This record gives sequence, structure tokens and C-alpha cells, in this order.
Amino acid sequence: MKESLPKLLSNRTFQVIFLVFSSLLTFLGRQLDRGITNFDGAYYAIKAREIFLSDSLWVVTWRGTAHFFDNPPLPFWLTGLAYKAFGVSGYAAVFSSAIFGVLIVYLTYSLCNYLYKDNWTSFLAAFVLLFPGLFLDSSRRAMLDITLAFFVTASMYCLIKGLENRKFYLLYGLMAGCAVLTKSLLGFFPIVIGIVFMLWHGGFRKIFDPGFIIGVVLALLVGCSWYVVNWHLFGDLFVQRHFKSAHMRLFPQDFFSNNPLYVFGYLKDMLRNYWPWLPVTLIGIFLFAKRGIKEKNKQAMFLFLWVFIPFVIMSTSRNQTL
Repeated sequence: MKESLPKLLSNRTFQVIFLVFSSLLTFLGRQLDRGITNFDGAYYAIKAREIFLSDSLWVVTWRGTAHFFDNPPLPFWLTGLAYKAFGVSGYAAVFSSAIFGVLIVYLTYSLCNYLYKDNWTSFLAAFVLLFPGLFLDSSRRAMLDITLAFFVTASMYCLIKGLENRKFYLLYGLMAGCAVLTKSLLGFFPIVIGIVFMLWHGGFRKIFDPGFIIGVVLALLVGCSWYVVNWHLFGDLFVQRHFKSAHMRLFPQDFFSNNPLYVFGYLKDMLRNYWPWLPVTLIGIFLFAKRGIKEKNKQAMFLFLWVFIPFVIMSTSRNQTL
């Protein structure tokens, strides 16, 4: 009996069932008749209701007005499906975020197991996501962040698996395209990371691998479809209100002249909000960078670039929010 318990606890099937069941309880528990507690969640929930009731899946409206181009439609399609299943309600509005949160927990376990072949390392990496913090809070809200995080995680998982099986490059491209359809330019991170990683891993030979190229092209076709449709329908109005709006600017107008320390905004926020995980995260990033650069370890460099590239780019952006 004493020997069977550790064996059961370290069993992959048991760990996955435990993680999935626990995350379902955590993310969907006590959500009925709770309502939506923040403005952004209500804003997205109304957009989903309107696209669900409208004649066009490609035009995102707000209070019946079609000139709000800040968000692509994919999250609202998914929430619309939840409305169809459960009715228009606060529960349905948060349902897709919760389900994608569960899927991220599972993907984290699977990715870690694929990279390190250790069940306990994989379990702990996924289990951390269930602790109180930003991920748990976002998975219980009608926001876009968890949906984006799922497609980014799925695309990165498929990218690393594509090194052994090129068929996964197609899924990599599809997931990256869905990331763009979820949160526009932020969804391009898997493509940028993928190009840098492939260049590091095998030079231009890897970048021009036919399977990888097809995946990138698929990502662009899927992701840019909303841009093409709305530009065709609304022309320069779409370009002005989407790509040239304040929240899409990479650098604030007074970045160089007024506040060059702006780039440290995320570090400041993490020092205030990301405990107790901040020290572990910083040590992990350092070790990944060291192993990736000195030892040419592909797993370490893959994880380092995944953290480093978005962090550096987003640190220059106008909207620095955790």
C-alpha cells in the first residue's frame, strides 16, 4: 500500500485528471448568477452578444455601432457559442475563458513533459497556475487574455514539436493565426519568436524549411483575414481606428524626451504583484539564457525566447498592464 501510493501520485493519467478536475472547479466554480464585475469584461460580453445576434461575423459592433475596430472577432465568436448553449448570461460570458484556462493547464503539463520527460516537474509547472494570482483571476473573467494565452501556448507547443514532425507546423500556423484573430498584433508573437528560434537553431536553412514556411503563411492568411475584410468594407476608417489608435502604439509619443524609464514599468508592476513567483521566475530565465547561449540547449533557448521577446517588446508599448 505504501509503495502503491507514490506510484499512483506520479502516474501521468492520475496527474492529468487531477489537474483538469481541479482547474474546472477553480475556474468555473461559483460563477452562476455572479454577474460581470469589471468594465472590460462587460464591454467584451456586449460585443459578443451583438455579434451573436448580427448578420455578420466579421464586423464587431458596440451598441450597434460598427466603427469600433479595437478587437478582432474570434473571442466573440466563441462567447457567442457559449451564449447559444447557455443563454446570454454572465456565466456564458466567462465560460470560454475558463475552458481555455483549463486547456492551458493541460498544455503546460504536456509541453513540460515533452521537454523534460518528468511527470513531477510537469505537474508542478501546471499546478502553479491554480494558485491565486493573475492567471487564476483572468480565467474567471470575460476577458481576452486567457484566450490569447491559449493560442500562443498551443502554437509554441506545436512549433517545438514541429522540429521532429513537420505536420505540427500546420497546427503552429493555425494556432498563431487564431492568436492574431484574438488580439491583433499581440497574436504575432508566436511568429516572431518562431523565426528567431529557427534562425538560432539552424540558421536560414531552418527558417526556409518548407513546413515552417507553410505554417507561417497559414498564420498570416488566417490572422490577417479580419484585416482584409474590414479594410474592404470600411477602408481608411478601419486603418485609422485600429492600427493608429493610442493603444496600438508601440512607443508613446513622449517616450524619448519625457520618460525613458517607462520601459521598466513591467518590472515595477511585477515587483509589486508577482510574489512569491518572481524570484523563481528570474532565476529560471537566467538559467534558460545561460544553458541556451553557452550549452546550445534548444529547450532552454526556446523557453528563454518565449519570455524574453514579448517582455522586451511589450515594455516599450503604451499599454503596460498585468
